[in-house]
Amino acid sequence: MSKYSDQFKLTAVHAYLEGGEGFRKVAQRLAVDFSLLRRWVSSFQKHGQFSLRKPGQRYSATYKRSVLEYMHKHQLSLRQTAAHFGLGQSSQIGIWARQYYSGSPASPAPKRRKPAAMSKKPYPIKP
Repeated sequence: MSKYSDQFKLTAVHAYLEGGEGFRKVAQRLAVDFSLLRRWVSSFQKHGQFSLRKPGQRYSATYKRSVLEYMHKHQLSLRQTAAHFGLGQSSQIGIWARQYYSGSPASPAPKRRKPAAMSKKPYPIKP
């Protein structure tokens, strides 16, 4: 669940776009981080109001690779690339890049682990 409601995000974006104030002033007035407001505005301008409602998703390795290739081909920052593809977190692209360039065999596929089995402790028998 998101910390901020969709309506709050939309209100914050409209406050910035219609107010004529900077990111920091609007963010301070609404008590949110200015970089978060900047991300919402960028996503809104690129993909519309439905981009603010996107839940977490899983992406295939080929999609991740295509995002990284696009970023390097067009020399975009992490934030610009996230806005272009409608991704919520620009830091996620950085994680994909580290996985891809580390040379790990499954890069940039997600690391899925099997949960550890719980061991059964023997209960003492009462006489």
